[in-house]
Amino acid sequence: MRRIGVDTNVVVSFVTDRDAKQQTRAAELFVAATSGQHIIVLHQAVITEAVYVLCTVYGTPPHDVSAVMRDVLSLPGVVSADQVDWPTIWSSWPRRIKDFGDACLTAVAKADTYDVLATFDAEFAKRARRQGVATYW
Repeated sequence: MRRIGVDTNVVVSFVTDRDAKQQTRAAELFVAATSGQHIIVLHQAVITEAVYVLCTVYGTPPHDVSAVMRDVLSLPGVVSADQVDWPTIWSSWPRRIKDFGDACLTAVAKADTYDVLATFDAEFAKRARRQGVATYW
């Protein structure tokens, strides 16, 4: 079964109404996972960054963020991952991939934790593809 690594912006779009088009696309991705069409992999770096963004940028109370993230992680077809390949991260960040979290996701993909990366960040997707990582959209 295909494993899809999800970037923070997909998680944030899924749980907020910041961008209706992105929210719809993210919801379709998560609904497909719950029906067994694929597996969504949420890396620890994504979970941490999503919590930070929801609390600080969106001002969501921590109790609410905790409940939302707990619900997302308990969806059928959604799993978490926490392993990283530090040498791969250091070889790409910050020279090839400027954002540290993005470098982590690229390294995780290259370590075969997931088959494809879902992100709404076009620049990150382009850089990930240059590193040999397939993208979902």
